[in-house]
Amino acid sequence: MAIEKRISLLEALERVCNVDVDAIDPKASTKMPFKPHNQTSNQVICCNTMLEPEYRDILLENVKKYGSQGWEEVFNRVSVQFCADNRKNITGRVLVQVSPSHVHDKQQVLDQCHAYDRAFRDHGITRDQYAIKIASTGPGLAAAKILNEEGIRTLGTSLFSLAQAIAASQAGCLFVSPYFNEVAAYEDDSLMHKGQDPALTHPMAPRLVHILETYAKMYQATGKDQPVIVIASNANVGEIIATAELGCQHITILAHHLEELQNTALDDTTLSRYPFLKNPPPKKQAPYYKDFKTSERLQGHMKIDPLVGPTWDGKFASTETNWLANDGEELSKAIEADPAVVKKLKDVFKAFGDADVKAKAAIEGEIARLNL
Repeated sequence: MAIEKRISLLEALERVCNVDVDAIDPKASTKMPFKPHNQTSNQVICCNTMLEPEYRDILLENVKKYGSQGWEEVFNRVSVQFCADNRKNITGRVLVQVSPSHVHDKQQVLDQCHAYDRAFRDHGITRDQYAIKIASTGPGLAAAKILNEEGIRTLGTSLFSLAQAIAASQAGCLFVSPYFNEVAAYEDDSLMHKGQDPALTHPMAPRLVHILETYAKMYQATGKDQPVIVIASNANVGEIIATAELGCQHITILAHHLEELQNTALDDTTLSRYPFLKNPPPKKQAPYYKDFKTSERLQGHMKIDPLVGPTWDGKFASTETNWLANDGEELSKAIEADPAVVKKLKDVFKAFGDADVKAKAAIEGEIARLNL
């Protein structure tokens, strides 16, 4: 019998779920032992990559072409060009993100998404090769419904609650990205989960199970495909493995975590640390929710919500509510009634908004230098 060569933790993960790359720098994708499925991005990733000295030519080229239309058009175009250049390095879709400054206004979301659509078209990237990330606000997902009907596929991002997830389904989103960790945790270590078994003890794990189980029930009731989960914001390798165990179909992974996964052999030491991989389930295939079932050891998550605490009444957001009517009025109310979501969204929008400010300053500096 042939002996299989020792594989890396990254290759083992790909056998369980679909690995996406959370980076637009092509070096992140091309270093991998296989092509990632999708490539995600956000304002922080796009701004930081744009300002790398090796990519200055891309910035200047787009400033010269589009600087007369303002800094945001330049930033849109730079982001799309990075994605277009990276398209050959993946098997699925490249994704860009709507600015946080627009996510509370449906028309502004539509305008930026149509600008992205024009830019992708100019690069020869068809609508089945890209998607646009839109924060899961009421107006944002109301816009996503229109875009999905137009054939511009979307991902509901900055998602922290079941109400947001159901609204994303009603909008026809292709993907959703729950954040496993809140953004503030990366600056404030006291907010970071410290447990050794994050699939069981992380405060976001129950909400993730609530979403997966609800999508499975919605699929069974309607036969309609539900958004594919692309879990984001894992703080470490242990959380990446945990979200695979929780049942996520895709995991988008930052470049430094991809490198760590690739450099870690799936040996006895690694298996003792991540026992889920000793006997993992088969990789999920579409339709993802047809036979979905939470593992027995994690089924207790359906009875708790640590983000609310012991006062949680056990009631789930309704799949019968029209969360998108009147520009997402009911979703906006649900978000405002959930302090955990309010705080997490505020922190997310600040992080991405700060990146927008940084990009604006850099681009406007080049516009002024070139007298455009």
